[in-house]
Amino acid sequence: MTSFDRLAPGPARPPHEWLAELAPHERAPASRPFVYLNMVASVDGRAALDGRTEALGSPADTLLLTELRALADAVLIGTGTLRAEGYRKLVGNPERVARRTAAGRPKTPTAVLLSRSLDLPWDAGLFAAAEQPVIVYTGSDEAAPAVAAPLELVRLADPTPVAALADLRVRGVRALLCEGGPRLNRALLADELVDELFLTLSPLLAGNAEAPRIVEGEDLPAPGPLELEWVLRHEDELYLRYRVRHVR
Repeated sequence: MTSFDRLAPGPARPPHEWLAELAPHERAPASRPFVYLNMVASVDGRAALDGRTEALGSPADTLLLTELRALADAVLIGTGTLRAEGYRKLVGNPERVARRTAAGRPKTPTAVLLSRSLDLPWDAGLFAAAEQPVIVYTGSDEAAPAVAAPLELVRLADPTPVAALADLRVRGVRALLCEGGPRLNRALLADELVDELFLTLSPLLAGNAEAPRIVEGEDLPAPGPLELEWVLRHEDELYLRYRVRHVR
């Protein structure tokens, strides 16, 4: 089993034991879910190579991501990230499924997308997964094509992250993982909707000035201060957990 060393005295533990400290369900505010954001970046600050994260990650990084998913009621995915990565059923590992069902949660979290125009890659693996619930918040009146995944369209006059998260909370979603991309991250951070950031620091110099950072788009209203919760290490990778301080 892959274990992670903490950069402080103490024994190594598997990732799901470290992540038990997050306790997102107990920390959800009344108006929205508790939101934790997971990203990977190179040492020179790039969040993708050739449009994908695959070259930055590792099996250990993927393990941490899947454990973060296993904690969530829902997973928010940017449309650009969906196009690049394709996705499939979000949680399928029997051990993680067993932990979810023992906690009274569905076998897999709901995938959540925001799309004003409903212009989505309907051939992506996410929509082909028959046991993967998907909610799409949209401002479009168009119908969605038939897909294998259980799909619900929620039509909002203004499908912003604030509106979508408020609706998710009414549906009982208390723990929401966001997997990017960078422009979705910016929208969430600008509205102070992110509570914690998990950042994998990949031991790589991307050297690509055009590759995105973990936050892209317009400037944030103000710099976002972070508080370091812990640092884990596996081989040459570092895994940083930050609390996001809301300043407004």
